[in-house]
Order: sequence, then C-alpha cells, then structure tokens
Amino acid sequence: MPCCLLSAQPPAQQTTVRWVKTGADDAAIERELNDCNAQANAALANERGINQDINATLGGNWQFSGTSAIENQSMRAQATGYADRVLNNCMLAKGFSKAS
Repeated sequence: MPCCLLSAQPPAQQTTVRWVKTGADDAAIERELNDCNAQANAALANERGINQDINATLGGNWQFSGTSAIENQSMRAQATGYADRVLNNCMLAKGFSKAS
C-alpha cells in the first residue's frame, strides 16, 4: 500500500500516513491521495494569502508589542492544521481510513 507525507506540514514535522480502502489498489490510492493533496495545497496557499493580508495590517502592531514572531508562528501552525484537516476530510469522504 502506498504511504504519503502530509505535504501541508513543514519538513521538520512530516508524518507518514498510510491510507487504506477495501478494494482499492495502489494506483487508485495514489490517484485519490494526489487529488486530496492538491485540495490541501490549495487550502494552504489560500490560508497563507490570508495570513499575508493579516500581517500587512497588523504586523506593525505586533512588531511594536514584541509579539511578531509568536503571531507569525501561530498563523503558520493554524494554516498547516487547516490544510491537514482538508486532506484528512477529503480522504475520509472518499471512503479511505488511516491504517493502524
């Protein structure tokens, strides 16, 4: 069975997940995983764009208050978590489950 790396996560935090579905061969799993990864990557790009807008608006305030690094870290973590949820929900909606 193919394994995947959740591409939405930063390289230091990659997690290997194996998706399974009764009757699905490796090619089907890879095809569906590629589709879900594309959706997750689109969601991540969208969140990053929103974060850039937020940073453009509030970044000066965060720098002045000394919270810029923590705010940016928080926004990155939130965006990554959202993309992971998109990938997981997509695969689950296609009838896959995570192998234990």
